[in-house]
Amino acid sequence: MQNRYYQISVGFLLWLLAVLFIFGYTPTNDTEGYMEFARICLAEHQPYPCEALFVNQPFIWNIGSINLVAASLWLFGDTWPLLPLFCLLKALTALLLAMTTERLLGRRTALLALLLYVLYPNNWGQSTTLMSEIPSAFLTMWAVWLVVCKRKSWQLLAAGILLALANWFRPTAILFVIALSIWLFHQLRKQALTRIAVIVSGYLLTIGIIGMESRLRTGHFIYQAESLWCNMVDECYDNAPVAPHYGEPLWQEGRPRYIEGHEQMTCFECADIWRSRSLNWLEDHKLEYLSKVPGRLFYMYGMPDIDNMNAFLSDKSKAENNYITIPYRHLLQQADTLNLAQWLALLNTLLYYSLVIAAFASIAWLIYKRQTAGLFLPLVIVLFGSLALALVMHGETRFKDPFMPYVFMLAASWFSSTPASAR
Repeated sequence: MQNRYYQISVGFLLWLLAVLFIFGYTPTNDTEGYMEFARICLAEHQPYPCEALFVNQPFIWNIGSINLVAASLWLFGDTWPLLPLFCLLKALTALLLAMTTERLLGRRTALLALLLYVLYPNNWGQSTTLMSEIPSAFLTMWAVWLVVCKRKSWQLLAAGILLALANWFRPTAILFVIALSIWLFHQLRKQALTRIAVIVSGYLLTIGIIGMESRLRTGHFIYQAESLWCNMVDECYDNAPVAPHYGEPLWQEGRPRYIEGHEQMTCFECADIWRSRSLNWLEDHKLEYLSKVPGRLFYMYGMPDIDNMNAFLSDKSKAENNYITIPYRHLLQQADTLNLAQWLALLNTLLYYSLVIAAFASIAWLIYKRQTAGLFLPLVIVLFGSLALALVMHGETRFKDPFMPYVFMLAASWFSSTPASAR
């Protein structure tokens, strides 16, 4: 069966490369920022974060992504070589998804999860960008596979190291450390403590190495992106909307983020001010803040999952214009005006809601049948991870990306394990 996983994953890689070479690179606002920061670091002859990017910057950004871009610019003078690499990492994520699912839920479910993953259009366009999600998801999936499918101490140590590296690209890996610890304890009880300790040791060791390197260069122990308080303060004020409002100006006067004289301040000084403002507001508005969590989860999971469909736009030259809209209310009247990207986005929307419904149905069915053992890990990752993110920041569709492989697991379990009469 694993030969079939390899064959499908290789086919997926070839398809991603074809999409890349036919439709080309997709600029985004974030990746344009990565390139700007990478060039500054190269001029300073330092990796990111460097002191030149502390003043008049709101926060420390995704460290691994910026350093990867800088490495490509230094070695090749261009970022294009990273795009085939991202295609490879996406295909390897699919392979690891299948092998992990086989151990948890069986071969049939694993094959179906892999097929659903590679046939999902939103996965096709992601590797035409240089966003942080692909390397972070690959490293996390690799770590999860090691914990689920392997038993030796050095493999568990490697899983902790991989999770810390994933965190270096995008600061969500701590959620997986906690979720895997919960799963191991659920599986092994007291015997799990040693394995958890080995994973955490690898995680903390790697964080220590990354942070100490930064401290020796800059005087600051930095091991991950630090945008928490910048995001948090924009949610901690009276009548803050539940809907995402990330498109607003960062330094808008009259809003909680605004700091007079920020141009001369470091990102650390700004974070201290935002932390104080957030905690002061939260002290008297705990229930108001918590009441927004369901709405954030809705914007994370209830909205169409089409963030990567901009890869199929005919003109992608301006990053700020690379987004997709679908005229849902007037679809029949305007069907003949839709372009390829919109048609694919519409198809992906239908597939996405089918996946979410199947995932919920799978959970309900197997709870009813009292057969939840295999679903425990993907369920903990999706529920715990999503709630944790919704507690600290607004809901945005691409924020669920780290958890999507496990949604595929849950959906595949429904399609492959339940009898037709139950569907």
